[in-house]
Amino acid sequence: MKSTNVEIGERLKLERQRLGLAQADFGTKAGVSKTSQFNYEAGERSPDAEYLHNAAELGVDITYVITGRRVASNDDFVVIPQHAVAASAGPGAVNADELSNGGLSFSKKWLAKRMLNPTHLKVIDVVGESMLPRLSDGDKVLVDVSDTTPKSGRAYVLLQGEELLVKYCQLLPEGMLRVSSANTDYPTYDIDLSKTDGVSIVGRVRASTHEW
Repeated sequence: MKSTNVEIGERLKLERQRLGLAQADFGTKAGVSKTSQFNYEAGERSPDAEYLHNAAELGVDITYVITGRRVASNDDFVVIPQHAVAASAGPGAVNADELSNGGLSFSKKWLAKRMLNPTHLKVIDVVGESMLPRLSDGDKVLVDVSDTTPKSGRAYVLLQGEELLVKYCQLLPEGMLRVSSANTDYPTYDIDLSKTDGVSIVGRVRASTHEW
């Protein structure tokens, strides 16, 4: 019979794969080295409490990993696809809109409470520091592509030419769009939408994996 650690390791691996994360990436996000992550999944080491807490924050069903029983079925969750693009919280990131493998798992109840339609959502990586302290480099954001009308105080993913930006966006009179950052080191600027091509709002940022 397999040892408890081996069974836990196998279920941990299944959960990581369900979330669409590579072994090394998952280990880094959970606060351990690639070697430690490998050892946990191989059943050679038992995960400690801090690691399990971090794994839960990433979307892992810890009850299932430890006991083999799920508190909720997979039918209670939906996987929002992650796109192989990065929205810059900085000068801008050039992107090609391609889907990557996997995505992030969200509770259907959590989405419904916020009136979010899973078919209108996608997950995008953040790069740069212009949205500090609200968003950090490496965060993932959940973007609602059906919400493209900027409102003051809300963060949006903005397509400017071939660059994706995460910024505060506000519509001003006479077709002006004000673009600002959370980080005061980055200046605010206005765009005249009537005179500028290739500028559009991709969607509103509704959640992130930001850690404080």
